[in-house]
Amino acid sequence: MNSRNQIIILVLLLIGLGGSAVIYKHQVLGFPLLASEKETVWDIEAKIEFAAEGGPVSVKMNLPDPNPARKVAFSKAVASGYDYKVIEEEGTRYGVWSSESAEGPQTLYMRVETYFVDNPDTGDKSTELANPDFQGAFAQAAERYVAELDAQQLALDARVKQVLSDINAKGNSDIAVLLQDSDKRSDQVALAVNLLAMQNIPAELSRGIFLADKKRKQSALFFLEVFDGQQWVLFDPREEDKVSWQEVIILQSSSEPLVEIFGGTDSSFTFSSLKQQRPTFETAVDAAAREHSAFVDFSIYSLPLAEQNAFKLLLLIPLGALVVVILRNLVGIRTSGTFMPILIALVFLQTSLLAGLALFLIVVGVGLVMRSYMSRLNLLLVPRIASVLVFVIIIYAAIGITSHKLGIAWGMQVTFFPMIILSWTIERMSILWDEEGGHEVMIQGGGSLLTAILAFGVMSNQIIADTVFLYPEMLLILLAIIIAIGSYSGYRLSDLRRFEPMQKL
Repeated sequence: MNSRNQIIILVLLLIGLGGSAVIYKHQVLGFPLLASEKETVWDIEAKIEFAAEGGPVSVKMNLPDPNPARKVAFSKAVASGYDYKVIEEEGTRYGVWSSESAEGPQTLYMRVETYFVDNPDTGDKSTELANPDFQGAFAQAAERYVAELDAQQLALDARVKQVLSDINAKGNSDIAVLLQDSDKRSDQVALAVNLLAMQNIPAELSRGIFLADKKRKQSALFFLEVFDGQQWVLFDPREEDKVSWQEVIILQSSSEPLVEIFGGTDSSFTFSSLKQQRPTFETAVDAAAREHSAFVDFSIYSLPLAEQNAFKLLLLIPLGALVVVILRNLVGIRTSGTFMPILIALVFLQTSLLAGLALFLIVVGVGLVMRSYMSRLNLLLVPRIASVLVFVIIIYAAIGITSHKLGIAWGMQVTFFPMIILSWTIERMSILWDEEGGHEVMIQGGGSLLTAILAFGVMSNQIIADTVFLYPEMLLILLAIIIAIGSYSGYRLSDLRRFEPMQKL
């Protein structure tokens, strides 16, 4: 296989890997396209109180089912003297607190930070119909009521609202029979589930809480989930109307107890909720880390913040390298080295464009004068470069002290320039001056500054910098572009001017 085909395969492979990683992080892990995006995060705290009887205690709380519509960024159980673990029984997840011995008033807490994705989805819930078990007179009352509803030929939403209205009002004689000696809200919602099942409408009872900012001591409420033929919709039995999935946190989808306490009495449990705005990027990283996603566990996001900030700056260097490659290989601009324009652009990021340009011209200009004098002494290469390095340090100190005395703040930023690079730049330009003349020095020096300015423009763009930090996998795509340009052997833009006289022949 020749090198050209190898390059094509390598470029396509890099683009495929980088693009797939970006799509996966955005679609699956919920990473935003822009770092400036904000996310509404709900901080929910469950509080369980009871009186321990002096022996072993076990508290089992039904945990919300996994829901693709909602991601958990953080969760923590807090209880002094208790062990906590998550277990699963018959497909249901429970949080269990246990203690060998406890007596008197006890308080347990569960805190969760959660947020919703853009497209709510209730997942792969079963649409199996409930199995009403009405007997005798209850069966006759249920059949009469369903027949009356069928005669009205109501749409599904209107039918569900009518059932909830009749159950709440208890004005219908058949509903009154079915609700004899039953005032519990759970029994009323369960009756609605059975009546809808008799009409071939899948439904189920669930419990949850409304999301409200700075809301304290909420009780878990019963809701009705109904399948409308395409998706599950949520109804509030008290208001007899639909509720958005993003307004409620569903805690359980069954009629089983939400909290069970063994070894205690006089139990109560309440919920508090707090709304906050956080960067979408932070919540996505926290959620992915909690799920032990390899894209976060083995990435720069797992590093301490100080190291993350350092890498955020390093990730900009490939952008500068791409600018250098484009200008040198496609445009034809000559520069003094490959990395010098990138490093100068990094310095501009630390200072500012105008201040950085002024300091660079001053240091290099004075350094060239000093280097011209050193060339007359006929020193060897290494001592000559070392002497230039000492001169650069002296220039740094002179500019810093002078600017401080004159009250020029930007002059103190001269220390951001890498002195080794400047020393080599001065040395290289001096040799170039001796061999090619001042005209070539001006061309390569000007080309280096122009490249550095354009690289600074790309690297200082906050949107581009944040995007690369969010998706470091894009460096693979960047590498593919650089390799593709590296295989280009055609005319550069500057060649069009060079060969223009040939068109007149």
